[in-house]
Amino acid sequence: MRSRRTLGVDVELAEELKKIAKSRGMSLASYLRMLFEEVINTEKSGHFAPGVLREKRAELVLSKLGFSYLPLELLDTQTLTPEYAEALGMKLAAVISELGISCEEVIEKISLSSGIGVLQEDAVILIPTSGPKEILRRFLIGLARGSSLRVSTTGSLVVVRSSR
Repeated sequence: MRSRRTLGVDVELAEELKKIAKSRGMSLASYLRMLFEEVINTEKSGHFAPGVLREKRAELVLSKLGFSYLPLELLDTQTLTPEYAEALGMKLAAVISELGISCEEVIEKISLSSGIGVLQEDAVILIPTSGPKEILRRFLIGLARGSSLRVSTTGSLVVVRSSR
């Protein structure tokens, strides 16, 4: 049996957290356990957990305004070709995975926030694009291939299957 410790929290905060946990289908205890574990992991990696949450909230707002994370190399118009973008994605997939970040989640977030992807059950479907969005699409294809996800083409659609 786990030993426990009581922590003091304002009643208003506790009630709000209880509502949030319930909306996620969790008990307050399991929600807080998960939250505390993530806080500890974030702090162990050298980041201030409340700051990370603030940054994430800002990221979510910016994504609704059309912002997306991009490797700076995708902005270099001198060397940029669709083939180069795909090769860059393949190269970065190993680094992203080594850092413990899910390439699937990166592909999902970038494709949805940039309007070039659609989620469907166990896949992200990358729709046909042109110009800068085609460069981004090819980068995502490279990420998928570099992380050994199943990538198939159906007509002009590219389907990236989840490994889950």
